[in-house]
Amino acid sequence: MIHWLNIRELSSVAEARRRARRAASRIGFNSVKTEHVAIVATEMAQNILRHGGGGRFLVDWFGPPGGQRLVLVGVDEGPGIAKLELMLRDGRTTKNSPGTGLGAMLRLSDRLDIDTGRGKGTLVTAEFLPRQAKGTMRGHYAALRLSYPGARKCGDSVAICDIGSVRTFMVCDGLGHGPEAAAAAEAARETFVDVAPEAGLQDILDEMGEAMRGTRGGVASLVRVDSENRRLDYAGIGNISTLVRRGGDFRRLAVRDGLLGSGRSKAHVESHDVDEDTIVIMHSDGINTLRDLATRTSLLHRSAPLIASRLLSDNLRGRDDASVLVARMKEGRAL
Repeated sequence: MIHWLNIRELSSVAEARRRARRAASRIGFNSVKTEHVAIVATEMAQNILRHGGGGRFLVDWFGPPGGQRLVLVGVDEGPGIAKLELMLRDGRTTKNSPGTGLGAMLRLSDRLDIDTGRGKGTLVTAEFLPRQAKGTMRGHYAALRLSYPGARKCGDSVAICDIGSVRTFMVCDGLGHGPEAAAAAEAARETFVDVAPEAGLQDILDEMGEAMRGTRGGVASLVRVDSENRRLDYAGIGNISTLVRRGGDFRRLAVRDGLLGSGRSKAHVESHDVDEDTIVIMHSDGINTLRDLATRTSLLHRSAPLIASRLLSDNLRGRDDASVLVARMKEGRAL
């Protein structure tokens, strides 16, 4: 179950901690790392309640098998943080509290990022990396999902295949929502993980479609980025939106109507050159169409988890499953 947790009272702080600890254990973090995740979740939820007057909390993870990165997201609509650098020092607080929240979060997470300002509240992301990822990262990526309101399973799936200088990203939206949509999306994800290391993009989609036969089916897009050869290849069937930023401009990649799982569908394919400033954004139709990204230059300089969290928070339709994936060729700015 992947839902926003409303932070309105002290009991929701404890629930945020429980959700974070369960997620960390599920993806194989050791006991020390799991406890760090739990502490940061507690501090994040307490800050939302104390300083933001309430808000929302989310925990999710994304990455190759055995290398998932966990992300905590906290959002409030409070007054914002006026002096962020000062507040990151332990012992500093604007309320009658210990004042260790942001300082502890910065120390215990592998990457902390904050988007705050007067009139727009505060959004905080804390990222935790598997041990094998530290010191070996190239570029930066993040993906977040939300289930249809009230649904226990998410009908969207996201995945990555990471081999050498080549990364392949997948976003799939199972038709409709609920358990049957989730079953279709999961069949696509499992097949992608199995075949992506050796297959071309159209072949991957063909295999995903075969795996989805007997399910509701769905739509999907793939992006393969070769950082050494500065090349991006794309293939898509159905209404997954894919945007590529290069040279300050966004290009919306074309889609071709079709449904995986109901016979072979020929994908729309295209290729582009990329540079170190390239950003790729993929999202399902649970997110409103993104039209003003070119003007949001300050956001686009930030870390992938913060960009994904802001886009999800600000553009959620709220009547379907939703997913958003952000991939950068180079790491964005964080704290």
